[in-house]
Amino acid sequence: MQRHLPLIFIIGLLIAFRIFGSFPGAPLNFQPLTALFFCGAMLAPGWRGLAISLCIWAITYPFGIGPVSDLSIFLTTLLGLSGIYLIGYYFSKKSIPALLLGSGIAALVFHLITNGIAWLGDPIYEKSFTGLWQSLWTGPIGSPIPSWVFLRNLVAANFIFTGIFAISQVRFSKNSLPLQTVLAK
Repeated sequence: MQRHLPLIFIIGLLIAFRIFGSFPGAPLNFQPLTALFFCGAMLAPGWRGLAISLCIWAITYPFGIGPVSDLSIFLTTLLGLSGIYLIGYYFSKKSIPALLLGSGIAALVFHLITNGIAWLGDPIYEKSFTGLWQSLWTGPIGSPIPSWVFLRNLVAANFIFTGIFAISQVRFSKNSLPLQTVLAK
């Protein structure tokens, strides 16, 4: 049972923050979602880590902010999250500082994928470098919050939740082994 405590702890924490982060007034995009997929390879070996992440996402998806019934947004998000999982898989056997760096890279990749596809598919963006920059950095004209704020909050959330997960892996392991050894089990 003790080896499952990090998994239970992180799943509960992720679901709670996913739901509470969707309430009005919560920091925008300060969600553990990408951290969940980034840490998915550490949650369980092989395809099970991805399956756990997908199940949690599917359960909490309706609580998200925005057009949750839009199929193109759903598929774009799924593509971005799959990319995050692969990045997490690469970093899954690394040290804690490398994990934290990887979590920042994962957030940036997710932002580039989702906003890049929005630039390609949304007619509000001019199909030029200026339009791409607008999608990635400033957001749509008239938007009260620029895109970089979403990126900043996503990087912060990834950093915090990946750190919590890594520490819980070490803390709840039987022998308090180094993270690489704990994650190799």
